[in-house]
Amino acid sequence: MPETSPTSAGEPAVRPAAGTGPRGRAPYPGLAAALARDAALKARRKAEDTACGTAAYRLLLRGPLPDRLALHPDALTPASLERAQDILRGRFALASGIVDVRDCSPFDAPGPDAWRAEIHRFEWLAHLEKAGGATAAYVGRALTEDWLDRHERFDAFAWRPEILGPRLVAWAAHFRFLNASNDLVFRSRLMKALAEQARHLERYARTAPPGLALLEAASALCVMSAALPEGEKRPLRAVEALREALNSGLLDDGGIVTRAPHEQALAVAALARAQRALADARRPQPPDLAAALEAARTCLGRLMHGDGRLACFNGSGEGDEPWLAELRDAAASETGPARPANWGYARLSAASALVLFDCGGPPPGPHAAEAHAGPLAFELSHRSARIVVNGGTARARGVEWREAARRTAAHATLQLNDQDAGSLLSGAAGARLGPLLYGGRAQGSLEMGAEGQWAEGTHDLYRRSFGAVHRRRLFLNATGDDLRGEDRLTFPAQRVWCEAVIRFPLHPDCKATLAQSGDSVLIVPHDGEAWRFRTELVGLNEKLALEPHAYMGGETVRTAQAIVIRAMPAGREWTMRWAFKIEAPYKRTRRRLV
Repeated sequence: MPETSPTSAGEPAVRPAAGTGPRGRAPYPGLAAALARDAALKARRKAEDTACGTAAYRLLLRGPLPDRLALHPDALTPASLERAQDILRGRFALASGIVDVRDCSPFDAPGPDAWRAEIHRFEWLAHLEKAGGATAAYVGRALTEDWLDRHERFDAFAWRPEILGPRLVAWAAHFRFLNASNDLVFRSRLMKALAEQARHLERYARTAPPGLALLEAASALCVMSAALPEGEKRPLRAVEALREALNSGLLDDGGIVTRAPHEQALAVAALARAQRALADARRPQPPDLAAALEAARTCLGRLMHGDGRLACFNGSGEGDEPWLAELRDAAASETGPARPANWGYARLSAASALVLFDCGGPPPGPHAAEAHAGPLAFELSHRSARIVVNGGTARARGVEWREAARRTAAHATLQLNDQDAGSLLSGAAGARLGPLLYGGRAQGSLEMGAEGQWAEGTHDLYRRSFGAVHRRRLFLNATGDDLRGEDRLTFPAQRVWCEAVIRFPLHPDCKATLAQSGDSVLIVPHDGEAWRFRTELVGLNEKLALEPHAYMGGETVRTAQAIVIRAMPAGREWTMRWAFKIEAPYKRTRRRLV
């Protein structure tokens, strides 16, 4: 029998007895149909792989051998001297993991499929070319030859269109670098591989998974139709594939369907490569390409802070600032406020302050495999200093870190009873379809006035577990020195007893001190003015504290602090108000070095 505890006059709340949990997860909608589609897709892919592995199909890939590339496309890939040094030492530090390959070929090294896909995409060649020199060129050519020795003929994994397309673009973009030694045998072999794999991509680009994978495959086909001007049907098939990719991968406002800022940047890079390659080859542009690229660039700019890097929503890290600047070089900076629209992100900006607010729900179906359970999370920055952040991601650290980053506790939002907002598909269905986030919806709005900007978001991802609906309201004044917030929970008549926790993770460069009164926190960023956080602790069992937090948005995992409000909500409605305001009299002293 459940116990009861008084929360307000005349209204008991249901407290789960020991050993019991919340009401349970909602069943995944349309699970049977999703499993059937997955089975059909895998059966079709298996049949295609079998057909492509035959000698007859090998003959279909043969054709005229081009003697040169008509153009060398722009790689538009992040490049780092540190990553180049790692590769030269036999260590591949990629976004999906870090693997030491000094004792074996990187293409034989064990690792998760995501890491293997990154190795076979060859986008890491950008690091070696940035390093330059004979040694880096030799290593790049040797690794390419090693790949050709092992996978020159069809391979079911390495020749997937979402892997093959970026590899062709990387080889074409770094063609001169790979052929710096003027080895004619290697050059001829690489040209043959480019031609044959482009013919395979022409046939199977549209079989890539919908979303970013299809967008990158279709973009690569456009690039190769310009770089290898052979065949009359390839440009037409490239345009068809790109049109299908735009319809499935981008929302009406230009945002990527997965709602991940780092994937938005990758989508912009893919579209920009296709546009530049077609323009350089003086080929006609697909009718929707220019508009889609402009809209995607605008969405990307709306989720960038004053330091030129990305907000850490839905599995994204800060990203590489020079690369992001290159992606936006042809677009005007997005500095004004922006309504959520279809992508679900509101932007509040005034003076030098910026608030980015996630008021969108989980992405649909298979696009939610890496979505984070952080509804109504926000980030606050002032000039180039980040103040309130989300946890980010640490994919390179392994599955455990990646799963921890998806938890609601890693985000600047409200959590109930240490439960995540929404559910993750698990068990046999999760193993087949992926750990999809599901279980509710979110929506938001933005209003602007002379006093400032108001944003509001609501989600029901706790309705199934606790019968609760969470609403968050944000107000940023016109001078950008005062951010006020309100979190409200609405419960049904008989509600499940729960603890509410509101977290405000701070950037590691911020130092926070809890006031002796216990109702405010002084926040000192690495640069600029200090901020004061205040809240109203009027109910029973309401407490403000500083707790340790892990920040995974940068190159490494860093320890940080989080402002945390804990409370036991009473009644059918519970409200917590708080504010961040610049501490005007306080300015951080600067140490003189000379």
